[in-house]
Amino acid sequence: MSPRTPAQRTVTPFLAATNNATSTSTATLTSAFICCCIIWLLLAHAPASIQMRRLQRCELAGKLYILDVPKSDLPLWLCIAEYESRYNTHVVGNRNADGSSDYGLFQISSRYWCHPDVGIVKYYAFNECNVNCSALLQDDITETVQCARTIQRRQGWSAWSVYSFYCNRTLREVDDCFE
Repeated sequence: MSPRTPAQRTVTPFLAATNNATSTSTATLTSAFICCCIIWLLLAHAPASIQMRRLQRCELAGKLYILDVPKSDLPLWLCIAEYESRYNTHVVGNRNADGSSDYGLFQISSRYWCHPDVGIVKYYAFNECNVNCSALLQDDITETVQCARTIQRRQGWSAWSVYSFYCNRTLREVDDCFE
């Protein structure tokens, strides 16, 4: 082996470091590219139910009325939906301390009222509405309203924490929605 010159001794470690950095950068870029492709595939082929739908106030009033909610009760239902979900049909709230989550327009708890999807929580207690929680996230709000009515009949309006703070006072009328 021939002796190396001072320049070779300096350049060789530099080239080795550059090659390592290049391979590390290439690996990082490749990983990032693969992750981006996977995310794109998931989003491009995601089921439509993942897309959030925000109803307009009068649109929700009309749907509730068609589902036999009395016109006199509509302001209260609209107030609860506004403060619970901002009229969004696909909202899943942050996980509660007991591991449950709240679903849909009226933020219905998986602890008591609906059956959570497999793997979301370790347990659920009652499923009093006899419905899967994912059904409460549909644009067709029939099951959501049926469950909310069950809750209201059994626990009253105070079942929703927003009731006492926002909805237990003079409410905006809905007559403008039916003109």
